[in-house]
Amino acid sequence: MAAFPCLDELVVTAKSRSLFDVMMLYFEREMMNDLEFAANLHNLWVQFIDHTNNRKLFISELEGVPSSLMSYSCCQFLHQVQQDDSIKLLTLREMITETYREVHKKIDFVSIMKNM
Repeated sequence: MAAFPCLDELVVTAKSRSLFDVMMLYFEREMMNDLEFAANLHNLWVQFIDHTNNRKLFISELEGVPSSLMSYSCCQFLHQVQQDDSIKLLTLREMITETYREVHKKIDFVSIMKNM
């Protein structure tokens, strides 16, 4: 059973505790991993927003520079990058929300199982 380390762990602990306790421990560990993952995604999202806001400020300052072909080209390019990053931010936010939603399903499941 070396290919399934979680099952190996369950077999070992089932000998010393009830299967129910082991399963609850497993689900609680999974929830903690998911919460940590969501928190890391959230931190990444915050950093990404800061970076995007800094670029937005730079674009507005660049737009104030007297017009030239180079400043216009730079602004157009940076606007496109900004738009692409906005889409990435939305996608990342959806991932964070979905991860929290899945964690709440696990929390509900564990609380139902504990109250049985």
